[in-house]
Amino acid sequence: MHIIRSQAFANLWLKAHKEHTAGLTVVEMSGTDELHVAGDWQQVFPEGRDLTQVKAKSCYTLGE
Repeated sequence: MHIIRSQAFANLWLKAHKEHTAGLTVVEMSGTDELHVAGDWQQVFPEGRDLTQVKAKSCYTLGE
C-alpha cells in the first residue's frame, strides 16, 4: 500500500514539474491526484482517463 501511494505522489510531482517547465503556474497540489494549474494545460497533457492523460474534475477562473 505504501509503495502504491508513494508512486502516486511521485506521478503527481512529475506532472507538476512538467506543467511548470511548460510555463504554467502550479496553484495547488492536493492528495495524490489533484493538480491545480493556471493556464492551458491541454497543451501539455491530453485529456482522458489513461495514466498519461489528465481528467478535468472542475474548472474555475482565478481572480484578477
